[in-house]
Amino acid sequence: MSERRPVEDWATDFDHLSDEWANNSPAILADLRERCPVAHTDRFYGAYLVTRYDDIDELSHNTAAFSSRITAVNENHPDKIKIELPPITLDPPEHAPFRRSLLPAFNPREVAALEPWVTEMVSGLLDAIEGRELVDGALDFAQLVPVELMGKLFGVSTEMGPQFRRWVDEFLKDGQIDIEVARKASREVQAYFAEQLEDRRSHPADDLVTMVLGAEVALEDGTSRPFSQREQIGALFVLMLGGIDTTWSSLGSALFHLATHPEDRELLVNQPELIPNAIEELLRFYSPVTIARYIAEDAEVAGCPVSAGQRMLLSYPSANRDGTHFDNPDEVDLQRAQNRHMAFGVGIHRCLGSNLARMEMKVALEGWLARFPRFELAVDPSEIRWTVGPVRGPRLVPLRILP
Repeated sequence: MSERRPVEDWATDFDHLSDEWANNSPAILADLRERCPVAHTDRFYGAYLVTRYDDIDELSHNTAAFSSRITAVNENHPDKIKIELPPITLDPPEHAPFRRSLLPAFNPREVAALEPWVTEMVSGLLDAIEGRELVDGALDFAQLVPVELMGKLFGVSTEMGPQFRRWVDEFLKDGQIDIEVARKASREVQAYFAEQLEDRRSHPADDLVTMVLGAEVALEDGTSRPFSQREQIGALFVLMLGGIDTTWSSLGSALFHLATHPEDRELLVNQPELIPNAIEELLRFYSPVTIARYIAEDAEVAGCPVSAGQRMLLSYPSANRDGTHFDNPDEVDLQRAQNRHMAFGVGIHRCLGSNLARMEMKVALEGWLARFPRFELAVDPSEIRWTVGPVRGPRLVPLRILP
C-alpha cells in the first residue's frame, strides 16, 4: 500500500484509508466518541466522521440534508462520482419503489429455501479443509461461503468465484485509494452483468439476473416501468458487493474471535442453540461496514456545523460500541439480551440482505464448530491485519485445528 501522510490528530485530520485506521480503528473511535463526536479532515476534499449512536440514527433519517447519492469517502472528488447502484444510491421518493422490487428475493421464505443448499455447500468447504492442521479461516472458508452462494444466486459458473473476489477487493479496498483500480473493476463488472442480462433475455432462469431483468418500478400514477439497462446493471453490481464482502468480513471476524476466546468457542460448541444470538453480538462488536452520505445542504450534527458539498462517514462500528446504548460495550457477551446494533445499517437503507447474511453466518458457524470444535489462532493476535476501506475484516485468519 502506498505511503500516506501520518495522522497527528484524528479529530481534525482523520484518514480512514490508512493502515493505522484499519488496524486500530476501535481505539481511535473510542477516543473520538469521548472528545470529538463529529471529526473533520481536509483530506478527501473535506469530510466528516460521525461516531455516536444517536447522531448517526438522527441523520440517517434526514435524507434531505444527507443524501445517499454518494456512499463512500475516498480519493475521488465528489463531483466526479457518478456510479448508480440502486437502491443504495437513491433518496426518497425514488428509493422505496426500487427497494420494494428487490425485497421479495430476500424475504425469510426465500432465504429458508436456500438453507439446505448452503448447508451442503458449507459441508463441502469443510471437507476440503479436513485433515489439515493449519488453515486460513478467511481464505479457505469465510471468503468462499458468500462467493459460492452469490454465484448460485446469480446463476453463473462456480469458476467465477475468484473473479468476484478480485472485483470486490479492487472496488472496495485497493480502489478506494487508487481510483483507476476501482474504475477498471467497475467497467469489468458492468460489462459482465450486461452480458448476463443479454443471455437471460433469451434464456431466462431462476436467478437474480432474471429477477432484475423482470423487475419493475412502481410509479406515482399507479403504473410501473421496467428498470433501465443502467439500473439493472447497477442493482446487480450492488447485490454482488453487498452480498459478498460484508458477509465474508463478518464471518472472518467471528472465526478470529472464537480462535482467540476459547471460553466463547466452548460455549457455542456445548450450546449451539446460542449461535443465532452470538451472531448478533459478533456483528455488533466486529461491525464491518462504515457508510457515507453526501451533505446536500448546510446542517448541524451534535452542535457541529457541517458544510454542503462535503461527504460524511457514518461509523456503524463506533455506534455499536456507544456506552449510552450498550452495557459494557467493549466486551463480547454472546448471551447479550438487549442488542439493537446497527451492523446492518439504520433508516431506509438498512441492508435488504440481512436475512440472507444471518442465515449464511449461522449455517457456516454451526458447520465449522461441529466439524472443528477445537482450534486456535496460529499467530499472535497482534499480527492480524485488517482491511482498508468501507468494509473492515481480517485479511487473513491463520488457524491451527486442534485434536
